[in-house]
Amino acid sequence: MVMLLLAILAAVAIPNFIDFRTEAKNSATHGALGALRSAIAVATAAIVLKEDVANTTPKYPTILEMQANSFNSSHPILSAYSTVNRKILDDAEGVPRNPWSLSTIPITLINTIWDCGSITKTYVRSTAAEQNFGWCYNENTGQIWANTKRNANSNEFERENHY
Repeated sequence: MVMLLLAILAAVAIPNFIDFRTEAKNSATHGALGALRSAIAVATAAIVLKEDVANTTPKYPTILEMQANSFNSSHPILSAYSTVNRKILDDAEGVPRNPWSLSTIPITLINTIWDCGSITKTYVRSTAAEQNFGWCYNENTGQIWANTKRNANSNEFERENHY
């Protein structure tokens, strides 16, 4: 009788536990995307406030600036400030980890920011070696999204505009 009760409890609990893992990864992905999108919005505001917007190209942080987590010669006024003021993301935290990243890849690639400006319909990098880890960023629009196909509902991490 005890074994029967344990079997019934296990049958009910295991599917719920699996669902919680997916929900936890989705929530963590949304949180990381929120942090990244906020950083891009703040960086864009700094570019607009500090530089001549009519002559500033690009308007958003470049892919190289996002990867290096600091402004470079693409935004000369901002890159001239001290190290503290020119960071795009929190220097202590850096680029957040993509929770849907493959566990078999090196830790340095989990938080990679890829140049995805040319991607139109698919939402992840097309090269198999670059799929399912890190983030996709479009420097022309300021959009950033999770680079993953591992979640069946990965379209919920789609691009979001920052105008």
